[in-house]
Amino acid sequence: MLENRFCVRRTIQRLTAVRRILSMAVFACLIFVGLLSASSVFAQTSVSVASLNTVGTQAGIAGSSDLMTIIGRIIYVVLGFVGILLLGLLIYAGFLWMSAGGDAAKLEKAKSYIKNAIIGLIIITSSFAITSFILAQLGGISGFGSGGSSAYPFGNSLNSFPDHAGALGAGIIETHIPARNATNIPRNTPIAITFKEPILISSVIKDWTTATSGTARNLNDSAIKIYRIDTTSGRQPALASAQATVRYTEDHKTFVIRPTELLGNTTSNTDYIIELVSGSSGILLEDRSSAFVDLSGIGYEWGFQVSTFVDNTPPRVQSIIPSDGGIYAPNVVVQVNFNEPIDPTAAGGVWNGTGGFTNIEVNATPASGPDVRPAGEFRVSNGYRTVEFTTTLACGTNSCGNTIYCLPGSSGINVHVKSATLSSPPAPQALLAGSAGYDGIVDMVGNALDGNENGTSEGPGNGPEKDDYSWGFGTTAEPNLTAPRIESTAPSFGNDVESSGMPIDSKPTATFDSVLQSSTINSQNIILQTNEPTSMSGTFWFSLSQEPLTDTGVAPVSPLIATKGRLEIDHRLYSMAATSTPVGGAVPIYQPIIKSAVQNIYQNCFNPAGPADPLKCTGDRRLPNCCHGIRSENACPDLEHTSP
Repeated sequence: MLENRFCVRRTIQRLTAVRRILSMAVFACLIFVGLLSASSVFAQTSVSVASLNTVGTQAGIAGSSDLMTIIGRIIYVVLGFVGILLLGLLIYAGFLWMSAGGDAAKLEKAKSYIKNAIIGLIIITSSFAITSFILAQLGGISGFGSGGSSAYPFGNSLNSFPDHAGALGAGIIETHIPARNATNIPRNTPIAITFKEPILISSVIKDWTTATSGTARNLNDSAIKIYRIDTTSGRQPALASAQATVRYTEDHKTFVIRPTELLGNTTSNTDYIIELVSGSSGILLEDRSSAFVDLSGIGYEWGFQVSTFVDNTPPRVQSIIPSDGGIYAPNVVVQVNFNEPIDPTAAGGVWNGTGGFTNIEVNATPASGPDVRPAGEFRVSNGYRTVEFTTTLACGTNSCGNTIYCLPGSSGINVHVKSATLSSPPAPQALLAGSAGYDGIVDMVGNALDGNENGTSEGPGNGPEKDDYSWGFGTTAEPNLTAPRIESTAPSFGNDVESSGMPIDSKPTATFDSVLQSSTINSQNIILQTNEPTSMSGTFWFSLSQEPLTDTGVAPVSPLIATKGRLEIDHRLYSMAATSTPVGGAVPIYQPIIKSAVQNIYQNCFNPAGPADPLKCTGDRRLPNCCHGIRSENACPDLEHTSP
C-alpha cells in the first residue's frame, strides 16, 4: 500500500513538473510569436504582403526590397527555424521525464534538455527584439532624396498613411528636397520645391513686388510653414519670415528656401514638417488661383529628419552624355549627371545667343565658319541631379510629330561646366552674391563643384588645381530618328504571378534601350494609377527618377559610357486593404502608364505603336500612319504604353 501511494505521489509530482515545463514553454512561445508578428512590420515579409496584396494583369509593379529588408528576412527565417527546434526539444524533454520510470540518469538528461531549451528560447526572443530595433534604426539611414522606409517616422506606416500628400505626383508638385520621410539630412539643408506650373512669386516671398525683386527674399511664412518637432510638446512655432530666404528659377516653378540658421542641433536628430498652405493666403498660381485642389487649409505636407552633421562635401560630375571624344547625331541632348542634388537656381537657365545663363557653356566649332555658342535652355531634372541642354535650332520632327532641336552639325562641341567662386573661409562653401546668385555649379547646401575630383573645392577655372569640368565630342550631319524601346520591366509585363502579391515598398521600373531625356521623366508623362477609393487620394503620392546605365546594366563611371536608361517610380506604400469599388479584384491594383511624351537622348518619343524601324513598316506607303508595323489611314489608337 505504501509503495502504491509512493508511486501515485511520484506520478503527481512528475505531472506537476511537466505542467510547469509546458507552462514555461507556452509562455516563451507566446513571447516568441508576439515578437515575430511585431518584427514583420519592420521586415515587411512577403508572407503578410502576399496574403493581402494582389495586382492585376497589367499592373507592371515591381522592384526589390532594400538591403536592410532582405537581411531582416534572412535573420527572421533563421531565428524562427531555431525557435521551432527548441520548442521540439522541450516537448522531447517532457517525454523523457514522463518515461524515466525512476531512472536518475534519464531524469537528469531531461532536466538538462529543459534548462538548455528554455535558455535558448529566451535568447531567441531577445534576438528578435534586438534585431527589430537595429534594423528599424539602420533602415532609415539615407541622404538627400531618400527616406526611412523601415522606420516610417512621419505617418507613412502600415497602419497610418500620411494625409495631405496627394499633391506630389498627381497634383501640382513635381518633386522636392528633402524627400518625404528622408533621414540623415544635414543641418545646412535648404528646402527646394518644384511645381508643375509657374507660381506667383509674391505668394512665396513676403513683400515681393517687381520693384523690389532684386532685394526682397524673405519667406512668406503665412504660405510656407517650417516646423521643428519637439519629442514631448509637438510642433514648435514655424520659422518667421526673416529666418529663411528664398531664391527661384527663371520659369518661376522651382523655389529654394534657405534657413538663415542651421537646423537641428549637434547632439540629437531633429524632426521637421513642412506645410504648404492652400487657399487665397497660400501658394498661388500666376493667375492668382490656389495651387491646390483643397482650398480650405493644408495643401501639402511632408516631414524629414535632420541629423547632427553639416555637409561640407562638394558635388562631383558622375556621368556625361555625349561621351568625351565620341561622335553623335546633332539632335543629341547634352546631359550632365551629378552624384547628388545640385542647386537648381545655379544650374538652370536660358542662353539666348548673346546673354543669359553662363554657369554652363556649350560651344561649337563647325567644319567651316566661325565658332558659335548656340542658343538654348539648361533644364534641371531627375530630383535635381541632372542638367540637360537643348538648343533652339529646329531640325525635324520625331515619330510623334514633335519638333526636335539640333546642335550645329558636322562640328566639334565643347561643354564647360563651371565651379563657383568660393566664399571666405574658402572651401567648400561658394559665394552667394545677392540677387546675382552663384556664378557656378553648387550642391543643395552651397558647396562648389569639385570638377577635378580630388575631394576639395578649389574654385573656378581649368587645370589641376581648379574645379571646372570640361569635355568635347563631335556631331554628324544627319539626325538620329530611332525611337526608344522598353527592353524590360520589373515585374515582367504580362506576368500575372510575378506582379501579384508584391511587397508594399516595391518600386516599378522600366529599362529602355537608350538613355532617356531626363526632363521628360516627369509625372505628366509617367503616371502611377490606382483603384484605391477617392477617400485615400490625399494619401497617395509618387515621384520619378532615371538612372543612366551601361550595356551591362551598371551605373557608368569613367571611362564607361551610358547606353541605356532605367526609370523608377517611388511611391507611398501600397495599400493592403480592400477597396470600396474593386477593379479587377478585391485588393488595390497599381498601374504605371508611360506616355509617348517620354523621349530618349535624341528627342525621339517613346512610341509603342510604331515599328522598331520605321522604314520596315509594311502596307500601302500612301497611308500616313504606321501602327505596330502596319500602315494605317487612321491615327494609332495606343500612343500610350500601359504597364510596364
